[in-house]
Amino acid sequence: MTRLDFLRNSGLLAAGFTFLPHTAWAATSDVRLGHSISLAKLAEYQIVVPDQASPMEQQAAERLQHYLAEITGKSPVVKKEADYRSGPSFFIGQTGRARARKTDPRQLGADGFAWYPEGKDLIMAGGPGKGVLYGVYGLLELWGLRMYTSKVIDIPKTHSVSLPKDPVVVTPVVEYRTTSYRDTRDAEYTNWHRLSSRDDWGLFVHTFNELVPPDEFGKTHPEYFSLINGTRLPGTQLCLSNAEVLTILTAKLKQKMAEKPNAHYWSVSQNDNDQYCRCGPCTQLNAKYGGVPSGSILYFVNDVARAFPEKIISTLAYWYSRTPPASIQAERNVNIMLCNIESKRQGPVYETDPAFSSELITWSRISSNILIWDYNIQFANLVSPFPNLHTLKPNIKFYTDHHVNSLFMQANGQAGGEMAGLRAYMLCKLMWNPNADDSAIMDEYLNGYYGPAGRPIRQYIDRMRESLIGSGLKLDIFGSPEDAKGAYLSAEMMKVYQALFDQAERAVANDPELLTRVKTARLPILYAQIQIGRNEVDSPRSMFAHTPDGKVFVKPEMKALVAEFVSGCKQDGVTKVRERSTPPDDYQASYDRIFMKVAATQHAKSFGKKIAPTTLPDGGAAKAQQLTDGIFGSWESWSAPDVHWVAYKGEHMDFVLDLEELVEIRSINMDFLNAQAQPDWNLLVLPKYVAYSTSGDGKTFSDEVKVSNPHNPNPKENPKIAEVPLQSFRADLGAPVKARYIKVHGESLLHMPSWHIRAGQPATLCTDQIVVE
Repeated sequence: MTRLDFLRNSGLLAAGFTFLPHTAWAATSDVRLGHSISLAKLAEYQIVVPDQASPMEQQAAERLQHYLAEITGKSPVVKKEADYRSGPSFFIGQTGRARARKTDPRQLGADGFAWYPEGKDLIMAGGPGKGVLYGVYGLLELWGLRMYTSKVIDIPKTHSVSLPKDPVVVTPVVEYRTTSYRDTRDAEYTNWHRLSSRDDWGLFVHTFNELVPPDEFGKTHPEYFSLINGTRLPGTQLCLSNAEVLTILTAKLKQKMAEKPNAHYWSVSQNDNDQYCRCGPCTQLNAKYGGVPSGSILYFVNDVARAFPEKIISTLAYWYSRTPPASIQAERNVNIMLCNIESKRQGPVYETDPAFSSELITWSRISSNILIWDYNIQFANLVSPFPNLHTLKPNIKFYTDHHVNSLFMQANGQAGGEMAGLRAYMLCKLMWNPNADDSAIMDEYLNGYYGPAGRPIRQYIDRMRESLIGSGLKLDIFGSPEDAKGAYLSAEMMKVYQALFDQAERAVANDPELLTRVKTARLPILYAQIQIGRNEVDSPRSMFAHTPDGKVFVKPEMKALVAEFVSGCKQDGVTKVRERSTPPDDYQASYDRIFMKVAATQHAKSFGKKIAPTTLPDGGAAKAQQLTDGIFGSWESWSAPDVHWVAYKGEHMDFVLDLEELVEIRSINMDFLNAQAQPDWNLLVLPKYVAYSTSGDGKTFSDEVKVSNPHNPNPKENPKIAEVPLQSFRADLGAPVKARYIKVHGESLLHMPSWHIRAGQPATLCTDQIVVE
């Protein structure tokens, strides 16, 4: 990449950057750099700060001092301007030299900066936020330094550096720039990549419960909460037409503002569910303002904003509230946080979700202060291939072209994840300069971070993108590798990816650090192999196969693949495989259960026997027959159970197992899946109990042996229920019982109970095998 390419990509040219009137530069011309400075001469430079330097000016000087020492081997002196006499220097902040340039920091915005070359000196000024600090990092990047991750900074070996020959003034297009990758919690990474801080937020999204706590008001004032099907449900949403709710919320918000007086943004926003109030007054408000739930929300939030005119009151336009209201305007201090969680990701959102594009335009007429909350990974499978990198730039450009000046590009808040370093790097660069060349940014990272392996990894990214687009598959942030097994994760394409990663590993075989990075980049392919294989039987890439005599076994290579994947995740520091659940050790434990039980069950008396269903699971009678096929499900995938789980939605589980002959029975067991994350939201529940009775003739059955659920299912009373992935309902019969038939009844809740966010909706039981021994 040429220096001109760098300047364009880093934002020193093109949109977002202006030039002083006296400069001779044009946006398409090359940038004239000053004379070359040898490292020996650079080591003689001083750093000069104002006599009353601000903390930010002091930090900028310290960071420049630190990296000059890394580059030259000598730490430069930092002086107050009053102590400066002569010699080549970097003047940092609002020094007299900067003021002589008539630089007004306010004209730079909070984070803008300016470089003024004067002979051998460089004067750096910045806006009242972090502008001068960003000016220092911009200079370091001009010299070729790169921060790829919070732990990897590249300081190239060089003999000289250059200062710009002409003045440069930088003002970012996007005023508020954030993403959620773990690296962004590192202060140096955040500052280097010019990300905004959440310190300016007193409360951040989904705050209704915090501001009107259901534990405090749920029993005494249920009328403060949503009315759903004639019942008030504390913990869902607020009744926004209730004047007392406004009074209580405003008082609570005032109290919190006193605790964080410097915070400017305060979120007054819906909880993370769609159970908005359907009472008469709320319904009337919605009808008055366009017939959509966002009408009552904006009406309510406007009232809150009027009580705090010096603060920004932010609210969500999300899920059921995404569609904008009509006949109402947002107060000047209301921020609309517009979310596109529904948008597909195989292309830019303006192509895949034209409704969102239209809604953005409409919201921009209602409020001049819009923050886009965008979604950039596959949240249900954090270490899964997700080929959407080509959409990052067009999405950001679309938002800024429509006057959006605040972005939260949500990604993986856990450590690790698919191409986490590359994604974070690209998002940061593109939020700072939406016109940058995203392909060049990608190459810069891949070649810098992976060395000689960068090229085959780039080919891997390109081939997967091409396969996705060619397939016509819609890319879903809550999808799975199984969705793509006939598209970009087909058997044919997986062979291509494996060959490219083999090539990448060979290219860095003699560099242990680079080899580890390449193996980490390969983890999503391993994950896809496992997730696709677990749902297949007797296929070339299945996890399960049958012996000639009909027994089931797990392929040894699949066991090794799970172990390799888990080991790689732990080495990379991955904390969760899914958004809210499944640490790597849990992932391994889930498959260890499968491996152990498959091997142990092939000789069970129930293996391969017939099921006569009384109630039908999802999928009908054929699905019920899976309960004796000897293949177990993975409990780590509770939010999207694999095909080996049998689900009874809104039904009790009732069937009779025919063992085909009289046999001695000592025990009967069935395992049931439990919702591990958000059990107060998910519709997957454990049975109240499972009852077993036996018979020799199929007509007269013994008394039931009832096995009860030992867990209180209400997470508010039993928080540890979320730690229970599955529960065994095992009946040990004591003395052997001779029987041919076993009648089984699983007592379902049928409908979600009153404490549940989705009270009244059908409850689901999920089980995988009945094992009789």
